[in-house]
Amino acid sequence: MRAVTSETYAGPDLELVMDFVNTNDVEDGRDVIATPRAFAAWLADRGVAPAGVKVSPDLHRRALDVREGIRALGRANNDEPLEADRVEAMNRAARRLRLSVQLRHDRWSLEPSGDPAEAFLAGVMATLARAMADDRWSRVKACRNDTCRWLYFDQSRNRSRTWCTMAICGSRLKARAYRARRRQAATA
Repeated sequence: MRAVTSETYAGPDLELVMDFVNTNDVEDGRDVIATPRAFAAWLADRGVAPAGVKVSPDLHRRALDVREGIRALGRANNDEPLEADRVEAMNRAARRLRLSVQLRHDRWSLEPSGDPAEAFLAGVMATLARAMADDRWSRVKACRNDTCRWLYFDQSRNRSRTWCTMAICGSRLKARAYRARRRQAATA
């Protein structure tokens, strides 16, 4: 049995970021945080904000920009073209968040501040920075299935996984490719 390391385990902080990005279910066309109120409820359900927290329309828009920017980075980690406009929108949103570097005797940390919803987004960006620094981020990918785009942590030894699950998305895409080859052979 392999030991659990940063090579094979995202960690709870990065799992929460992926959970946040996956609130937009591309396949089902369902966005769990489609409104400021829905985002506030999601934050409360995750225990990162108190029940009844208020989320302004502006902060909600920034949350969506951060979410989709992170998804774009996950797609790029899976050898897809980088959607620079999404990353720039994320960066614009991030510039308005409050993070401070806290240095201690033997370590550093990025500490978010602001109201609970804003602090959550700042924490998402801090987690992203830490994951890039410690190389966990290179294993976070967006599923190559265009109708899915789910973020997942690639635990494969050679970092070659391309779908969130082989049983669902991998199987669908392989079947789609097989049918396309059959059609092409029939018309040739």
